Amino acid sequence: MSDPSNTLRRRHTQKKPRHRHIWAWLLAGILVVGVAGGTWAYQSLNPTTALATQRVKVLNHRYTIEKHHITVLLLGNALSIINNHDVTNPYVRDRTDAMMLISLDTKTGSVHVLSIPRDSLVDIPHVGYTKLNEANYFGGPKLAVKEVENMLHVPVDYYLETTMWNFADIINQIGGLTLYVPKPMHYGGTGNFLDINLNQGWQHLDGQQVLEFARFRHEPMGSIARSFQQQAIIKAIMHKLLQPQYLVKLPQIALELRKDIVYTNLQDTQLVSLAILARHVSLSQVTVATIPGTPTQRIDPYMHIKLDYWIDNAKWEKLLADSMVGKTWTAAQRKTIHFVVRSGTETLAAANQVASWLTRQGYTVNSVIWANRHNHQHNNILNFTGDESFAKTLADNLGASMSTTITNSPYHDVPHLDMIITIGSDYHPSSAITDPA
Repeated sequence: MSDPSNTLRRRHTQKKPRHRHIWAWLLAGILVVGVAGGTWAYQSLNPTTALATQRVKVLNHRYTIEKHHITVLLLGNALSIINNHDVTNPYVRDRTDAMMLISLDTKTGSVHVLSIPRDSLVDIPHVGYTKLNEANYFGGPKLAVKEVENMLHVPVDYYLETTMWNFADIINQIGGLTLYVPKPMHYGGTGNFLDINLNQGWQHLDGQQVLEFARFRHEPMGSIARSFQQQAIIKAIMHKLLQPQYLVKLPQIALELRKDIVYTNLQDTQLVSLAILARHVSLSQVTVATIPGTPTQRIDPYMHIKLDYWIDNAKWEKLLADSMVGKTWTAAQRKTIHFVVRSGTETLAAANQVASWLTRQGYTVNSVIWANRHNHQHNNILNFTGDESFAKTLADNLGASMSTTITNSPYHDVPHLDMIITIGSDYHPSSAITDPA
């Protein structure tokens, strides 16, 4: 007969491995769940996967764009005014006073911001030729997206739409912005919500004041001037949020601001992905541009009154759109860009040198002429292209960038003239200009 104590001992020793086996499986299960959760979080929040969806890949392929480019259309609704009263309803489609297309390169972190004039003349189905900002009124953000795609021949992957008042709230939530007001901006004075009252100079503005800065247009360039002010706001927002104390909070900030977005096709995880992507953006990689064109007036097909319109320059629509999505300009495109080079000194030698360099780059130089006087100290660029980074690159080749004055004008009124370069006495050409090879 066997000893009962031995049997008990055997049972006891047999149970230990079973317990260890169970805990091993539990630990393995936890690790699997943890890894799966981490993998899911990485896949769902990683910009290269969360933003470059299958739909985006199909769009990029259709437009022959590199897969790592993502575009986002920002839409800012106008104020709705009836009998001098604000009747803005955030959930009613309205005209868009601000339209900016942003292109993000998830591979390099570069950002391109293109301001699209709200008064651009477009053909809206069943309406006729009218202003681009009417697209949102007649068909919501989806029609606005379609019209922008038709204009620029690039895909619009995502859109974000907010109202003016929500925009002011967004600015307040990030603590306001420090902006340079280039001139006194005053409008109204009747004590209502449309008043604008900003003094010239650097100052810290709250949400309402930033909204006033974005809305102001009483100057020679009219509505088109708003694009420069809105670009300054975008730069200021990025400058602030890219500070170390904000970088770690960007995903949280993105979700907090979600309530101020009226319409979007971005999921919350994708908003966080955009915030994660923003952490890797350098301000030196941010470029801005405005579609140049010519102002005109015509009868609106819907309102049946004469309104101001902006006739976009089709050439620069294409050139700017290509730059946004990483396409290099072809030789044929570069040939269409026309320069006049002027000498502001007592010799044409430097002006001829710059003209020769531009020609070697594939551009067209219309003429080399004398400036209005021969004592220009600084180089000067009068830029009609709408592309600020293009003018800046040229300025860097003329000498120290601080010694070149760049004046950006969106009015592209003179056919076959995109830029006027005046050479001053502080001309110090780069090796790219001086080396004929």
